[in-house]
Amino acid sequence: MNKVFSNIILAAFLIGLGAVSCSKATTPQKKVNEAVDLSYSENLSQYNPQVEGLPSGSEEKTEEVIQTRPMVTRFDISDSLNKLLDSVRVGNDTIRMINGFTVLVYSGNDQTEAGRVRNRLFDIVPELDARFSYKLPTYFVKVGQFYQQIEAQTLYRKIRSYYPTASIVPDKFPIEQ
Repeated sequence: MNKVFSNIILAAFLIGLGAVSCSKATTPQKKVNEAVDLSYSENLSQYNPQVEGLPSGSEEKTEEVIQTRPMVTRFDISDSLNKLLDSVRVGNDTIRMINGFTVLVYSGNDQTEAGRVRNRLFDIVPELDARFSYKLPTYFVKVGQFYQQIEAQTLYRKIRSYYPTASIVPDKFPIEQ
């Protein structure tokens, strides 16, 4: 009995929902028969600031030049600041390498395979030089020098289609002077 009652209520609900959805949609509209005036005017001159000392109507601009002299103080730090800047400059001159990123295409023990990869990279990306290096016992073939990892992404995607094991790795590059 309970199941029959719930089915009757469900059927009535679905019939009511269908009747409401089939009715014509109406949109409320506001009818305006008169034109609306949107102009605005008000006298605000009473709120303008009044400057005393200048006669109204004459607006001559006179520029007065004030001569200034450098201020002498006992707290002058220019000598110590110049020494500090010189020490920073000398410290920067000793930096010969910069951190960056490169695309590592080959890393392995076979010298001939590393040479083949390097020669093929000349065909894939002729505008860049592929670097061949050896650190006991591994040969590396790297291409590109980038300051940030995202800059290397376009070259990485291009090389990855030929060498799926390629990756972007951090590297140090010499600073050219």
